[in-house]
Amino acid sequence: MILYLSSTQHTNLLDFTGWYNADSEMPIKKMVGNFVLKQFIVYDMRNFSHVTEVVLDRIAFGDGEEEFAGAIEEFLTMYNPRITVICEGLSRDSPLFHSLLDSGVGNIVCSTDIAEIQREILECLSEQGMVRYAAKERTVKTGGRKTYRFDCENIHVTVISSQPRMGATTTALGLCAWLAAVGASVCYVEENESNILTTMAAAYEMEPMGEGWRMDGVQYGTKPPAEPVNFIIHDLGCQLGLNEKVYDVGLLVIVCGTKTYELPNSVRLLKRLNTVDAYILCPFTHEAVRSDYAAILQSNFHKVLFLDYQPEPTDDMSNSKQYKTMMTKYIAGA
Repeated sequence: MILYLSSTQHTNLLDFTGWYNADSEMPIKKMVGNFVLKQFIVYDMRNFSHVTEVVLDRIAFGDGEEEFAGAIEEFLTMYNPRITVICEGLSRDSPLFHSLLDSGVGNIVCSTDIAEIQREILECLSEQGMVRYAAKERTVKTGGRKTYRFDCENIHVTVISSQPRMGATTTALGLCAWLAAVGASVCYVEENESNILTTMAAAYEMEPMGEGWRMDGVQYGTKPPAEPVNFIIHDLGCQLGLNEKVYDVGLLVIVCGTKTYELPNSVRLLKRLNTVDAYILCPFTHEAVRSDYAAILQSNFHKVLFLDYQPEPTDDMSNSKQYKTMMTKYIAGA
């Protein structure tokens, strides 16, 4: 199947193929609108993981050139379709053209003449694919993503934040999703007063499992599972009063703010935990000042990482590098 994400200008561009019929050898699923590619990958692509071809109409996407090519590269670490990008009038000398090649895309339609565009599209979607552009070779990973072996059992990871609405729950959920995606068994335990889990279970149509739920390989509940798993992620939320679950864990993760009005709370909490090993995760910090805040917050016991924007709670992709950094010591053979 071909998934075609089209602008309103090019909505009929693939009509000439005659492949829209369901009984076609290569049926086309067309979606028309304005997209942000990274958000589409996070929110919607799981519904189309079976497609073998993806055609992207460049003008349908609001991403900047660097973000667009970067999202495609991340796309190809998760899924294995062949991607064709329609960039009408794009010069082969342009930065975007070379970025697409570097991201692993060799099927690039650049012509402006409609007959030539159609010819190039057919060439891209043929069994051979477009061969005139040599894209950077990419290593195809089993299941679309590299997986690891985890030999550990019931490693307790506690996630707390320096103040309310700082992102502890989003971080805990994202870490769970990443662990499950790379091969670990994991359980998320809600231990705060947000009650978000019940809402999520309904919104995501999670599968009931005992006293909790299950989705995409992650167990969700309000208490640890009866059966052993590799990791148990405890979401304690904002911790004004620290308890034993903060100290007696395999890994402590502290989500701290760096804005002017947030920094005093962050420093105050870290002073209370000044001899406890922890990862300090800072969201919404501009790259230009990250080194300054790292110098303020980092210590012999505290390692600082900066979180990227995570648009959806169960997104395992946006902060995968940060999650891997924290969990590397548990990867067998790492």
